[in-house]
Amino acid sequence: MNSETTMTKKILLTLIALTTGITGCDSSIDNTMDISHGMSEERLKQIKPNLKKYIDEEKLPGMVTAVARRGKIVHFESFGYSNYEKRKPLEKDALFRIYSMTKPVTGVALMIMLEEGKLRLEDPVSNYIPEFEDIRVLSSSKEKSNLLQSARRPVTIRDLATHTSGIAYTFSANNEIRKIYNRHGLSPYYFVDNLNSYSKGESLLTAGSKGFDDICSFSEKLASQAPLMHQPGDRYTYGMGIDVLGCVIARVSGLSFAKFLKRRIFDPLNMNDTFFQVPKEKAHRFTNLYANPQGLKSYFPEFDAESLQESPHLVLVDDASTSPFLSATTVFDGGSGLVSSALDYLTFIQMLENDGVGNGVRILGRKSIELMSNNHLSIETRNNSEYTGTGSSFPAGIGIGLTVGVTLDPALAGRYGTQGQYFWGGAAATDFWIDPEEDLVAVLMTQVLGSPWPATQDFEALVYAAIND
Repeated sequence: MNSETTMTKKILLTLIALTTGITGCDSSIDNTMDISHGMSEERLKQIKPNLKKYIDEEKLPGMVTAVARRGKIVHFESFGYSNYEKRKPLEKDALFRIYSMTKPVTGVALMIMLEEGKLRLEDPVSNYIPEFEDIRVLSSSKEKSNLLQSARRPVTIRDLATHTSGIAYTFSANNEIRKIYNRHGLSPYYFVDNLNSYSKGESLLTAGSKGFDDICSFSEKLASQAPLMHQPGDRYTYGMGIDVLGCVIARVSGLSFAKFLKRRIFDPLNMNDTFFQVPKEKAHRFTNLYANPQGLKSYFPEFDAESLQESPHLVLVDDASTSPFLSATTVFDGGSGLVSSALDYLTFIQMLENDGVGNGVRILGRKSIELMSNNHLSIETRNNSEYTGTGSSFPAGIGIGLTVGVTLDPALAGRYGTQGQYFWGGAAATDFWIDPEEDLVAVLMTQVLGSPWPATQDFEALVYAAIND
């Protein structure tokens, strides 16, 4: 065993010791491995060999998987590599770009503000970002295409948190909106750019925050330069609304968004491995980011997948040793900007499952979590073709809460969970879910953009198959 591996294990043991809390319904997660909580040890042991096939077939570089039931960790394993080229083993305390799994963290920040009476869901966003006062909507008609119209009502905080504001991402926008976003550099943080000029060994990630002093200057430019995809509240469009929500929270709290998250969520929960910038002393735990060329092309049609390196499945797009996530930033992106570990994120979602208490500290009230994790979309919105169609990752049977997805009908959703399960994932194929009825939480971490492989579905099936009570 080399000194680096020994030190890594010491760090993990220390982290486990620090985050172990009291037991009971209001406890933090208990990191002592325990298979007695209605889970089959034999079946839990099948998780690793069943998922390892993706690594053996060079489809995924490595994975960390963690499961807790009734506040006890019942499964926690790592396998594969953090650096596939050098065959560097992936450790349990590895750090991952969690991308959109940042959104539920922002959702908790929102609920804290709601509890304190500093925000309301129906507040116009323009109360906090005046540039949203006169926002326009790009629509089309039979007589004229790309017609700019006035918004019928203000964009609200609820619109931002449920992806119904009309704000999109580049990959979810129509052609006209996409052109506007690209022209003005409207991406709040690090994003895949310069695709056609990419060559082997280069990083695909560039700093999207150039020209922005902070998340509020980004939000102001978004509101002043880009129209909405549709009228507020009319449709579900996956987009950067939750990034804008980070600005609202910063202005209401009087803190930078990063400081707010650290002070009100990360420090109380002892989440010492979650941040917008990877500290130098933890850089050796940071993982490489890969992409599946064909999968990436589904997000970015202009991407020349055939011009890349020999591997048909794994292309290195962000080297952990030179990543922009190592550099200081002042643009704290609540939609996709965080880096975290499996254990840190498990601690976060266990707090939600514990009715808002983690590490012996109350972060939220139970009713706030119920509001966050209940569906907020109307039947009409859920039946919209743009919600259930090709451009959406959500099938029938799924609703949208405040920054999370919600299982309304497991059969229609094609999920193993129970009604009321809530969840989200990240662009690099990370995933989590919370099942209140089963008192079950689970996290999967890996690092592949555009992954077409059903590893998260396999993981979910294996976990639920292990329940034996």
